[in-house]
Amino acid sequence: MKRILLFAIVALLSLSNAQAQLPNGSIAPDFTLVDLNGTSHNLYTYLDAGKTVFLDFSAVWCGPCWSYHISGTLEDLYENHGPAGYPNVSANTTDDVMVFMIEGDGNTVANLGGTGGGTQGDWITGTLYPIICTDGTVNNATVTSDYQIGYWPTVYMVCPDRLVTESGQSSNPYPLISACPPPASNNDDARTFDYAGETVTCEGDLVPEIMIQNYGTTNLTSLSIEVKVNGTSQSVTPWTGNLSTYATDNVTLPTLIGLANNDAVTIEVSLPNGVVDQDPSNNPTISFNATLATQNTHTDVTVNITTDAYGSETTWDLKSSTGQTIASGGPYNDLSAAGTTPQTPITTTLSTQECHTFTIYDSYGDGIDAGYGAGSFSVVDANMLILV
Repeated sequence: MKRILLFAIVALLSLSNAQAQLPNGSIAPDFTLVDLNGTSHNLYTYLDAGKTVFLDFSAVWCGPCWSYHISGTLEDLYENHGPAGYPNVSANTTDDVMVFMIEGDGNTVANLGGTGGGTQGDWITGTLYPIICTDGTVNNATVTSDYQIGYWPTVYMVCPDRLVTESGQSSNPYPLISACPPPASNNDDARTFDYAGETVTCEGDLVPEIMIQNYGTTNLTSLSIEVKVNGTSQSVTPWTGNLSTYATDNVTLPTLIGLANNDAVTIEVSLPNGVVDQDPSNNPTISFNATLATQNTHTDVTVNITTDAYGSETTWDLKSSTGQTIASGGPYNDLSAAGTTPQTPITTTLSTQECHTFTIYDSYGDGIDAGYGAGSFSVVDANMLILV
């Protein structure tokens, strides 16, 4: 997990959070992985076939992962609802689910089999559904990064429309798929998502972007995207492409110039394939308010860090607008017990009339103040103005 702060001298400051896990409603990254039996699996192929896919990201040494694994919940899900004709799937299956266990921490097949690596036991024997090993022999742990795994186990449900929900260690996960939206049924239907682009600007300029999805049964080849500021049209972008059903595209829109703090920006998508959208309910107007970062008055800034018990998880950096690292710190020493330790403050001098970015990282993903002492951070300029 990381927290990103933007400021400049004059200086602009803002704060945003990057989630430790994929936020619910994210598009699931596609993957092709090979299981322990040598069978290749492509996520989007299962989704396009109408399957809801459950992904159990576990580590062999993880006690809660082992408890959920041996509970038999996912065996039951796979056996009674998995793909018809697949190994260990009942002849009476509902044929609408696929299940994977992904050992996402790079441990070996031997560890999965119950040997070494601090393993909790034999994960393979008796498991009905495919197991994916990510030790680099056949698959690597890229899928773990793609799915932003911050703790074990993480269990995701991926609906056929490719959207992710963290389903957790449910003892009865099958009813959860009722939350998946109905399959695409209209010919011409564009879908949009909550705004996830930049909202903070150093000097009033901002590049908006949106994600569009074809929720129609015919390929999406064109649509219109209009951007307004405070109700006044700024641009109309005629998007063109060739998206199959459920395929997505990230669209970068023309730069907005001269924004003021709290200006209302709206983005409207219309005319898929040149006709009226057949289901406008899934592409409502997107709106957000632009934020100008706080300006500080002194070029000297001091970074103060107080670590929790797991100081080795905490690092940070301060970068210029060109990405050059101006200052950095960590990883720090772990404490012997839950508590906090102030680290030596670091003072550095920034350039004038330039945006800078302060980012603090927690490598485990639970934050520096999540139950292991009250860790904290601040950035303060020489006039004692608290930038964050």
